[in-house]
Amino acid sequence: METAILYYKIYNNQVVAADYIQWALHQLEQDQSSTSLNVLASLQEPLNIFEVEDYFHKAIKELNIEKPTIYTAVQQYMNLLLEKIIQKEASIIDLAYDIYKITWEKSDDEKLEAAWYEISEQINDYRHGDNINNLTEEELNNLITKEANHWLEKSKGTSQ
Repeated sequence: METAILYYKIYNNQVVAADYIQWALHQLEQDQSSTSLNVLASLQEPLNIFEVEDYFHKAIKELNIEKPTIYTAVQQYMNLLLEKIIQKEASIIDLAYDIYKITWEKSDDEKLEAAWYEISEQINDYRHGDNINNLTEEELNNLITKEANHWLEKSKGTSQ
């Protein structure tokens, strides 16, 4: 798990002890190493969240990793969800709705918000409404995937 993704979960009080272990394992795969990181990666169930967080904070210091801003964490998490949509790693409709909630709660980009609001309306209409556009699930998935591609390309273009 990337550092910014973990911090997104921390900032949103969604983090669990296992997330820190996944982060530590990812850091080791990236050829990072420190005493606390190695201990953190080796911890097993049952996990004590306080012990895990203590080793995480020590590892962050030992590796000299800067805490990402909330903006960076949100952007990285959204990119992760966009990539999952494109790769069809989970329910595209559920992922799209998650993106809408994030844009509504955390984004200051009106175009981004408007695009995912429109998709959320189509999802709601498909799931709970009269489906006036007669969208099939496949058509809705294609629409969402197209939008995900657009925003991921735009995000990568602005981060370079």
